[in-house]
Amino acid sequence: MFIQIIKKQLDSSTLCPLCHAAMYWVDAEQFETDINFHQCSHCEHRVFQSSAFSCHCEACTQKRKKMLKETRLQEVRKFRKKDIEAPSLHQLSFIKKLFLLALLDDYAREDAQHNEYIDWDKIKYRPISPNIHFQQHLVKQLEKENIFILHDPKNEDISNYYINVRLDGYAEPSLFSITQQLRFWFYEDLSQGVPFQDSNEVKHAIYLMLYQEIMQFTMAVCRTWNIQIAGHKSFQTLCYRLLDHLAVEQIFYLIHTALAYLHEQGALQARNDNFINTHKLKKTVIQYRENAIKNKWETPNFPRPEHLPFNKMGEILYFKFLNYDQRILSQPIWHLWRKISPRLSFYSDKRCMHCGSHDLEVEYDAGDYVSLRCRQCKHQDHYFTQ
Repeated sequence: MFIQIIKKQLDSSTLCPLCHAAMYWVDAEQFETDINFHQCSHCEHRVFQSSAFSCHCEACTQKRKKMLKETRLQEVRKFRKKDIEAPSLHQLSFIKKLFLLALLDDYAREDAQHNEYIDWDKIKYRPISPNIHFQQHLVKQLEKENIFILHDPKNEDISNYYINVRLDGYAEPSLFSITQQLRFWFYEDLSQGVPFQDSNEVKHAIYLMLYQEIMQFTMAVCRTWNIQIAGHKSFQTLCYRLLDHLAVEQIFYLIHTALAYLHEQGALQARNDNFINTHKLKKTVIQYRENAIKNKWETPNFPRPEHLPFNKMGEILYFKFLNYDQRILSQPIWHLWRKISPRLSFYSDKRCMHCGSHDLEVEYDAGDYVSLRCRQCKHQDHYFTQ
């Protein structure tokens, strides 16, 4: 765009919207047409009186290039998503719904501006789950199942994800809509629907989360000695068996005692090649547990170290969804499950006694007494949950 500048005069009362430097008032002409505009004395940004003209300074040029790239990427994403089926948000497993809410709860808020994608590189080291390896595993699973779709598939160095789910029959819901639905499921005491298929799915999630808490503790202890350790399937099976009878803090005691003994004996390697440290820990914990049972020793509790950051998934699951507290780490799972199982089982199995629909709303909930109303046939049912 060729513009012939005739006169330029400094106007210190007008500041550049980009760099806040003083601007010139410019008299110019283009094809014998008079033009007036402001031009920055520093970055040469131009502000025209008419929308028929646009600025071509370096900042504006880069902004247009970025917008063009965003538009092209969005078109590519929509084209790719035609071949990728978007599952319903309700079809996701309980643990994946929990992970999504932990990711989005503090991000997709009505009172704060946010992007419509997840910048994973920016948040991947935050305490979203009990440990970093677990949350990276969940992200890889969601990506493999095409629930997380890369914003720019050609750029493998940047992990910006769109969430590919359907909500209430609509494709490409906003992050806020997804987050709000997850909040209804997890924060409203089951009165706005349930995020699980049956109560056993919740029980499995509790075991998995507490196992990851154990791994966080184990890795933190080994980190003080600059020793690597990680979990594997057989060690997870051992922890699940221990969780059937012991509290998490009792398992902390077994693991801390076993690791201290192995470290004192110089049996731990700096690197956990072929899970050598994990196998030694597993063998030692089994021996300690067998001796405790044989000699009828009571396993004491080892309190969770205060310096370990508490994770968002645990905060949502233990404190808000299950309405429990830190005692979840100091009591066996069976003690907790005996209290919450009847209620969870009731809400997962309930259906209208008149038409069989699962589309029910809670009219009254007194803890052990619930009144439900069917949205299909308007029939009302009353239940005792204990």
